[in-house]
Amino acid sequence: MAQAPASASRFLFRLAILSLPVLWTVFSLQPVPAVLSEEKARSLPVDRGVRPPPTPVDWTTGTSKWQGQWGRRETLLCPAGGRLQSVWGTDVYTDDSSVCTAAVHAGLISAAAGGPVTIEVRPDQSRYVSSTRNGVTTQDWLDVWPSSFLFIWGPALSEPEPAVQATGRMSADSWPGQVGRVMTFLCPPRFELHSVYGTDTYADDSYICSAGIHAGVITQAAGGMVTIKLLPGQSSYTGSTRHGLTSFSIGSGRPQSFMFVATPSGTPPPPAADSPFLAPPGSPPGVAGGGRRVPSLF
Repeated sequence: MAQAPASASRFLFRLAILSLPVLWTVFSLQPVPAVLSEEKARSLPVDRGVRPPPTPVDWTTGTSKWQGQWGRRETLLCPAGGRLQSVWGTDVYTDDSSVCTAAVHAGLISAAAGGPVTIEVRPDQSRYVSSTRNGVTTQDWLDVWPSSFLFIWGPALSEPEPAVQATGRMSADSWPGQVGRVMTFLCPPRFELHSVYGTDTYADDSYICSAGIHAGVITQAAGGMVTIKLLPGQSSYTGSTRHGLTSFSIGSGRPQSFMFVATPSGTPPPPAADSPFLAPPGSPPGVAGGGRRVPSLF
């Protein structure tokens, strides 16, 4: 068999050398088992926390500031004597819809009395259909939209909350004034590392997923679920180096802090666009807005 020309041999050799970084990158991106997190999880305290008081809002409030935080639940307090605002959708609503007006449409409150309602942030449904219910007529939006929300009510309130979809940039100061609350987050594999302040107890402007590495709950390569409990602010936070990550020392000044606790049994992952939900009271059977609904129990 004739040998390849020298120039061709050099080309093949250079191609092999140039391919090594690519192959190394591919293999290095494979998930690494989070053995550390499994060991740590067994030593974490079990704590379901407390339900914080509702956050007062007005009748123009939507949920757009929580885009991407799929599964995030918030209990909001609609004031009495409300003025109805624009709403798009049925059962599942666009994130620029008025939460309080949508709650009237869903039959959960009245404009005259107001009251607390619990919402859950969801991905885009791609289709939001109009309807008239309880004196409120909503509008159609039959196209994509950044995010949506629906209401959690009745027996669904006693079920474990889903994990919130997190990024490397999610910090606990997005939940102000909620000391005692316990929340779970799903950190993606290979998330970006960001600043952490403290050891064991972390200042609330620490980035949750990075703090999870420092606490030994997850690894950066694998990501995974972490659960925190919000605590009062501390007089100081002492930095340290643990599990390859160095946290910083700071003094007081943060209104809240957090620690890691065991993830409650049965915690579901962040919802998808078609995850089932309990239909609001008086809602007719069927599908509205793209999500798969569980019939109302009342």
